[in-house]
Amino acid sequence: MASETICCSAELTVDRPRAPTLALFTAEGERAWAPGWDPAFPAPERTEGPGAVFVTAHAEQTTTWVMVDQDDRGVRYARFTPGDTAGTVAVTVIASEPTSTRVRVSYDLTALSPDGARRLTTFADEFAASISHWEAAIAAVGDELSGRPPSHTP
Repeated sequence: MASETICCSAELTVDRPRAPTLALFTAEGERAWAPGWDPAFPAPERTEGPGAVFVTAHAEQTTTWVMVDQDDRGVRYARFTPGDTAGTVAVTVIASEPTSTRVRVSYDLTALSPDGARRLTTFADEFAASISHWEAAIAAVGDELSGRPPSHTP
């Protein structure tokens, strides 16, 4: 049976200090490590901070995102895909060292249609693997920037 609401959380470690790690989870920061991520800003002068809005498109779906909170402990977004899903996404720092940061990524989403419910079931089933992929993609970007050989292999 398809899920009407899901809450998923997973943790990952980024080999960067806190501020550069959190920057990777902004609309612009994700461009560095998430292929196909191409946010558009209705108000281009406002790309960060509470109230900043951006829009993403994947396949035939358009999602509107609103940054709700942003501080040195994390970032939180509200997101809405018409006729599909709505909810929040949070990235929270749970541990920070001078050269690495551990974050928790949490999604709390509600289906707005039967198709959305089916997508949420698939999303929840694949969530842990997706976050592992994020961790590897971010590590590869860090390796590229530092000139080190890749630390994670697919």
